[in-house]
Amino acid sequence: NKLMTVVAASVCAVSFSATAFAEADVPATDNKANAEAMEEEEDQIFEAGLDIDLFSAYIWRSVVQTDKPVLQPCVWADLTYFDPFYFGFSYWQGWDLSSDRKDTYKRRLNESDYNLHAGVTAWENADKDMSLTFEAGHEWYTYHFTRRYDGRDASPSTREFYLKATFDNPIVGVYGQCSWLYDDIGEYKSGFYYEIGFNKEFELCDELTLGFDWNTSMVDGDYAAFMTGVDEAGFLGTTLKAYLSWAVTDWMSLVGTIAYSGLLDRDIRHDCNRGEDADTWIPREDKDILWGGISAKFAF
Repeated sequence: NKLMTVVAASVCAVSFSATAFAEADVPATDNKANAEAMEEEEDQIFEAGLDIDLFSAYIWRSVVQTDKPVLQPCVWADLTYFDPFYFGFSYWQGWDLSSDRKDTYKRRLNESDYNLHAGVTAWENADKDMSLTFEAGHEWYTYHFTRRYDGRDASPSTREFYLKATFDNPIVGVYGQCSWLYDDIGEYKSGFYYEIGFNKEFELCDELTLGFDWNTSMVDGDYAAFMTGVDEAGFLGTTLKAYLSWAVTDWMSLVGTIAYSGLLDRDIRHDCNRGEDADTWIPREDKDILWGGISAKFAF
């Protein structure tokens, strides 16, 4: 028994020594290289997705484009390159689903938008629940009309640069945007658009999130003329939105939305869509509208 005890102790000692030697044999440079590789992988994150919106109306910046049903798919991609910097693109389409409109709008693709953007997370706290992000981008709006407001057969388009700031925090998210529409369309000249908004979400459970969003905007006279046909600087519109998001899987979610949008400026409300040019280009008869729909979002 004493001999067996000595043998067992010797075997344990040899095993421990071999294990310790094997661990000590791993070069420190390899550990450092592995750590740097993991950190670099975390700093370079590629995300892509597809959003499909089915809404009862098309509202853009609180202004009614049409009060008929629309389908709006969007593909997007973002690359976070050495956090906190990121850049990406998106391609958006607007399809009219109604036949109860002018010949130039019926059941067809009416708009395609192209976006390029870059941003940086300028500040983030240690708990990562508060951050300040800045983004700059370019939008190219193309309209697939068979005739322009001046009667010519063409597909007008316009472009804009924008700057956006977002402050995320546990209380209420705040965002603001300044856009410069620099590509003239006929008699409508380049103009400026300003927006501020607030967002708050409540996690009801692991799969359900309830959110609220409110924004309001101001414009100069040229931008107001482009959007409404009324050359009047001031407040443009406001949108109040509530939505419920259901995370079906890790890569798919469904979102139900209900919203109110309306024009704020008294002169714009009174004269919107009264000019011949505005009426033959984009009809905007509604000053206020209650709208909503459902969205399917896929992220990879």
